[in-house]
Amino acid sequence: MTTREDILERLAYAEALSYGPKASALIAEAVTWADALGEEDLQVATRLALTDGYQHGNEEWKALAPFVWNLARFQERPDLFDADQLRTLHWHFKWSVAVAAANPKVAKDQVRRLEASLEEFYRSQGASMHVVHGERASVAGLLGLEEEAAEELAAWRATPRDENSDCEGCDPMRQVAYAYRTEDWDLAVGTAVPILREDVGCDVQPQMMQSLVLLPLLATGRPKAAWDAHMRSYREIRRHPNALVSIGYHLEYLALVGKVDRGLELLRRHVEWLDQAESAHALLTALRGMSLVLREAERVGRGEEALGVAVPAETLWAPHPAMEESTTISQAYAEFSGWARHLAAAFDARNANTTISDHLERSLARAPLAGQDGTGAQIELLQTPEALPEPVPTCQPVPSGAEEFGFDSALGLVSLDSGGAGRGAGQENSPAPAPPPGADSADSADSEEADEPFPLVDLTRPAPVGDGETAVRRYARTLSQVGAGAEYFYIVDQAAVLDHLPEPGRAPDGLEAEASSLRASAYSRRTEYDRAIEERLRIRPLRESQSGVLGAVEVDIANLNEEMTADRQAGRDTTPERAGRIERVETMLSVVAGRLERLLGPEDPAAPSAPADLATADPDLVDSCILAADVLSDIAGVLASLEAKEPGLRAVALMERAWLNVPVELHAEDMRDAVDMARAEILAECGEVVEACQLAEEVMRRHDIMPLPTALRGRRLLGVASMEVDQYEEAVKQFREHANTTMAMGMPFQTIASLLNLGQALGVAERFLESAEVLETALSRATSLQVPGMTLFIHQFLAQVHMGLGEHEGVLEHSLASAEALESAGRLAAAKEAYTNAATAAGNLDDNVQSSALFQRAAALEDVSTDLGRIEKGRMLRSAARALVDDLTVAMARSRLDDALAIMRQSQDTFMEVPDSEQYSMAWEQGDWHDDMSWILWRADETAQAIEHCEAAVEGYMSTDDRNSAARSLCLLASLHADRDDREAALAVCARVRELLAHPRWEGHDALAYVETVEDAFS
Repeated sequence: MTTREDILERLAYAEALSYGPKASALIAEAVTWADALGEEDLQVATRLALTDGYQHGNEEWKALAPFVWNLARFQERPDLFDADQLRTLHWHFKWSVAVAAANPKVAKDQVRRLEASLEEFYRSQGASMHVVHGERASVAGLLGLEEEAAEELAAWRATPRDENSDCEGCDPMRQVAYAYRTEDWDLAVGTAVPILREDVGCDVQPQMMQSLVLLPLLATGRPKAAWDAHMRSYREIRRHPNALVSIGYHLEYLALVGKVDRGLELLRRHVEWLDQAESAHALLTALRGMSLVLREAERVGRGEEALGVAVPAETLWAPHPAMEESTTISQAYAEFSGWARHLAAAFDARNANTTISDHLERSLARAPLAGQDGTGAQIELLQTPEALPEPVPTCQPVPSGAEEFGFDSALGLVSLDSGGAGRGAGQENSPAPAPPPGADSADSADSEEADEPFPLVDLTRPAPVGDGETAVRRYARTLSQVGAGAEYFYIVDQAAVLDHLPEPGRAPDGLEAEASSLRASAYSRRTEYDRAIEERLRIRPLRESQSGVLGAVEVDIANLNEEMTADRQAGRDTTPERAGRIERVETMLSVVAGRLERLLGPEDPAAPSAPADLATADPDLVDSCILAADVLSDIAGVLASLEAKEPGLRAVALMERAWLNVPVELHAEDMRDAVDMARAEILAECGEVVEACQLAEEVMRRHDIMPLPTALRGRRLLGVASMEVDQYEEAVKQFREHANTTMAMGMPFQTIASLLNLGQALGVAERFLESAEVLETALSRATSLQVPGMTLFIHQFLAQVHMGLGEHEGVLEHSLASAEALESAGRLAAAKEAYTNAATAAGNLDDNVQSSALFQRAAALEDVSTDLGRIEKGRMLRSAARALVDDLTVAMARSRLDDALAIMRQSQDTFMEVPDSEQYSMAWEQGDWHDDMSWILWRADETAQAIEHCEAAVEGYMSTDDRNSAARSLCLLASLHADRDDREAALAVCARVRELLAHPRWEGHDALAYVETVEDAFS
């Protein structure tokens, strides 16, 4: 039979969990237990907890039933409520009024009666009317009565705050919400200033306020502040479905500043939350933002693109059927906007006015900011925000000594989107909030980021690739030119994206070698290096028969480059292979040099330095020189990666000679640029960074309009070189421009690589928030293109960035994704580390069961054929056992104790046969095992057994005179005795610690500080 203690234990466990359906379900079960027992105080306590759980756990509409029960019980038996419970009832009452008003199925007269009851209740308790006026303002907005809302806000400002008021961070959201609805942008921003400056705040602030003022910040000429608010607040809310209202504001903002790509990314990420909306009004706000993003996507020509994500059916607030992933953006726009209008009409019918619909129509008709092209095809980083105005006062201060709660109000979660009597109200099509003259738009280059020294880049995009055969023909034409121009880069990238190249043996016009080369290049773009190598080897005999040794070397140097790139991405140490690889490349270089000499004769210092004339050039010689120059370019690049300066520069000199024998009409890029950039890359890789950067910059400034190849090579070189000399901000600047260029050119694979470089630079610069956003954009693109090699690398770095941000959810997500991919690839050491990081993150999130399981997955990857592997596996299993009992309550820890002990026995069996050595002591390892066992038993309240293991741990540690570890075990032993109130034993252990650490070198040790607290407690 369920006991009183069972109920209290259940409430304690649920309280330790995060708010959400899981915790609420546990409390709901406790309610039924309390009713079955007939314990009146527990019936009240469980329903108070259930109301709180629903209100904070994204199920606020469910909170009305337990709240009404408790309110009726209070009216009958006020003696059942102590002071804290009565204060909680105050909070539940004020929340419930806005919850009812946010549901159009609740009749208007019912809402009014609830308002009246709130006032009566607060007056009966002698409370300030500040909360009452604030809630009335919220309700008036939801009822479409803006004049009434303005009057109630005036009364709210004039009434003193008390302990029932929302915190100073949440309370002003009432006034900001009103200003947002009535388009009084200055009032909205002014009211929000203390929260935006973080002078005040709480668990949900400033992120809730930052979301609400995105549009007002834009409208008052603060685009940088708006982007800053978007970036910072979205990071905080993006994992919480009860922030759906705020997501709606972010989507609205992104649509109006033309960031369609990001808007669609967020829409696709959060559309699954629609059927979890905690109120009709939350759903309406989200639908409005999503409709605007879809409208803008259609406007820029993406209407026939698939939505790409299924939309769940909604059955609670405004029934709507599910939508398939194949639904087009145009169809989705019509569905979402119609859905929003249907929901707004339900409010209108309840309210007997059209205020909600009027506001919706003005929002849906709002034009994007002037000058936005709708693509958002630029990487925007954080910049210094514009100055904020002086804050607008909101209310009288809380009387001295009054306590404030740090909870968000119902109004804070229910923004009031209705038209009304404020500024801008009543307009059929209110204009887009535009910055004042001279203000930068959100996409404008800030003076801090401007890149004045370099000319603009030629961003003329080649014609789209229609089909695979066309791609092969166009690619073949690029091979008839020396160098690599925009057409080459574009064709290769598009081939990797479209994956529609002819199958081997089916190339058009006999272009089998060209089709194979394109296919290999596409595989390389997709980081499928083994397939690229295999494809080139397949065609090597044909290339050798066509072009002799140049054709063979062309394949060999390209494949060596693939091998080296794969090694770098896998993090392999290739130092032992370096000398052999240099020798291989130098052999290739000698072969090409010999062939070039046979074609052109000995080098002549007096030879012309201008390219050959097309009219008189020998076509066969020209073709051979084109191939030689391109092969030498690849050789120079590989030698640069191997830091082989002299042979690298020799390759560049030979490359220049080959170029000179190709008529300029057949140059795909500027010859001087190609030669000098190759030299700069060699200098940079060989440590001559300053000289390399100077040469690269000189090349980039040669042109009024910079050619694409020059821009891409130059930006990358400057970015990498800046990283080498710890100039991270300069690296960020260069990689950002590189990414913007590839995005503008429509080269998705190049863009992902650019974003990865940028994200890494931001991470090293400890700009973790921006790094995470950039890398998540790269991950989204890589995932959509199904590029596992890229996604793995991005997951790995994102895990590190989330560690920097302290976002344990992100560490868990990306470490686990990395671990599984690494394990599948056979990279077990890296997989084990990733599983361990994921396990630690799960523990930080209080998911001890998953944490234990992940430690066990890491342990399973240890190589137990070696002594070190057995030792490491034993230790990892001990971590798994500890995690399993590291639960939120003693009862839950005890429920898993048997499983934890079984893992500990497995751990012991794993290392017991490992013999002693100079680096390893079996006695010490046993002591460490006992130390973990003592901690596990302590967590499960098995004090007596824990004491025995503490003593065994000390003995094991002292076998190697490890006083530091022994002191740690003794501290736990002292704590165990203190928990049993055994003063004599606890103080005796404290004395042992002091004796153990008596040497001056241990002065300040944590153990000495701890035993001092134990001694003080017993003194």
